[in-house]
Amino acid sequence: MKHSVWALMALCAGFLTACDSDSDNNLPNGGEEESVEKYIVAASGAEAIYLLEAENLEAGSLTTEGAPVEVETATAWLFPKNQYAYRLVYAQGNAGTGSSYKLDESGHLVEREIAFSITDRFTTYGIYGDYIICAASGATDQYDTVDVDKSYPKYGVTFTYLDTEEQTKHNKTIVTEDLLGNGERYTVSGIVESDGKFFTALCSEGFSPYGVWKNHDAIVEQLTAAGEDIDATIIKTEAGLYNSIGSTIYPNEVAVAIYEGTSFENPIILTDDRLSTATSRYRSQYYSTIDVADNGDVYVFSANHAGAREGIYKSDRPSGAIRIKAGATSFDRDYFCDITALSGGHSLFKVWHISGNYFLLQMFAEPGFYTSGMNQNTNRLAILKADTQTFTWVNGMPDDNAISSLGSSPYFEDGKAYMPVVFRKADGEEVADDPAVYCIDATTAKATKGLTIKADNGVSAIGKLHN
Repeated sequence: MKHSVWALMALCAGFLTACDSDSDNNLPNGGEEESVEKYIVAASGAEAIYLLEAENLEAGSLTTEGAPVEVETATAWLFPKNQYAYRLVYAQGNAGTGSSYKLDESGHLVEREIAFSITDRFTTYGIYGDYIICAASGATDQYDTVDVDKSYPKYGVTFTYLDTEEQTKHNKTIVTEDLLGNGERYTVSGIVESDGKFFTALCSEGFSPYGVWKNHDAIVEQLTAAGEDIDATIIKTEAGLYNSIGSTIYPNEVAVAIYEGTSFENPIILTDDRLSTATSRYRSQYYSTIDVADNGDVYVFSANHAGAREGIYKSDRPSGAIRIKAGATSFDRDYFCDITALSGGHSLFKVWHISGNYFLLQMFAEPGFYTSGMNQNTNRLAILKADTQTFTWVNGMPDDNAISSLGSSPYFEDGKAYMPVVFRKADGEEVADDPAVYCIDATTAKATKGLTIKADNGVSAIGKLHN
């Protein structure tokens, strides 16, 4: 059984107002209480967001009307170990207070007596052991020794790791300038665990002002050789300071860092030239495109958004996947999956592991490459059996154009994916059909309509909790 993990934050501050007691309890008669499991659906009504309890995802109906658990605004949800539901808030640089929930002794959803403040944007997330780890990039307080005026701060990534049991929080900032030896700066996308380590994709953000200042001559030489307009690319401010370059000039490269523990030091870094960057994007968010099969193999997918760029910034690699075998610290050179070819020219948008070697792929509905999911139809779903490279479009889903949005994170259990679907208003209709959960069988790629939810503004997330 695999729980769904939902998108997470980067800089967390002001954490922990109090700790609740999650110890085992006994029934009044002295017997051990029976564990209760429930599906949790985060749905938006006309006025608020509600957490709904469901016994079954494949049949029945729910409504936000009269729902007992009303919550504040939520950007994302995650369910570590199926014990807690965390509500996360992206406040665009302003503080946003999150909360978490659990099932009490009687099996009802209650808010835990904790609070945490998200003080900055988040770009990626993941779960590693008992920790929720999140990360975001930005300027650090470190400078080059010859930068005596401190004009060019080095860029890096701040990891925030929260112990979900002990309720403690720590931050660690690392410099990611020149992490691959090419002068560019890097952020990370996705955090997945295998063999006691966590894997994250390294995503170039081009050159920071520090990187342009430090590597100016080499950059000019490379861009000139590629026929780029240097005046438009390498420019200075009126004060004579260098600006940044926002895109990688090495688009035909994928990189992954492997960390052990929470020191975030001395990563093993893997690179490969068969794919572009292993991530997907929507505005500021980096969507994870790495995940782990049941046998521990890590599959690294690329949506190749750089395929839509021009000139030196354009990648000619397909949307595809490569593999790191369980326990290995190098890419498997015998494995390469060309998703663009298998799908008839389509690109990947998101990916999740279902079970075994089966993965659920959210695809761009139209063939081609796109810089992000903005203004594009990404409502096509497919199943990939990664070990055999068997690609199958999911059948039984509503028409792509009838879907307003798919859930931000589906739920997975017993070889099935449960995907929330929000519908568009049909021509001439004042309201759309109620959102529904579609059950997708990994082995047959067949989708069937299941639970319906009366929610005016849609369904964002599904998870499962036990007490």
